[in-house]
Amino acid sequence: ASEDRRELLAFLSGSSSYAPQSGQILGIMKTMHDEMMADYHAATETEEGAIQFFEELMAAKTKEKELASQAIEKKTARVAELGIALAEKANDLEDTQEAMAADKEFSANMAEGCAKKKAEWEE
Repeated sequence: ASEDRRELLAFLSGSSSYAPQSGQILGIMKTMHDEMMADYHAATETEEGAIQFFEELMAAKTKEKELASQAIEKKTARVAELGIALAEKANDLEDTQEAMAADKEFSANMAEGCAKKKAEWEE
């Protein structure tokens, strides 16, 4: 009974041997919270920067793709035009070669005819 009485008096007078540790625990938890929030904000900021970089890169690559597609279309049209021009030139060459063969034949016939006429006039 006297032991209980001493504990009760010690408790009421505030001289208990128990010292609560909750203040230290709360301090540690607040520090952990602050560190985690700082890490979270840093990660969020990094991610937002990466998102912005990605969007800018995609815009640039999309523009680059459009320009490349336009260049391909222009070059394809140019190849078609040059193909047509080449075919026309090949036809012109063939026509010219045929005309030249006809002109050579005519020239040979004229030379032969002239030689006959010259022989006739010399007689």
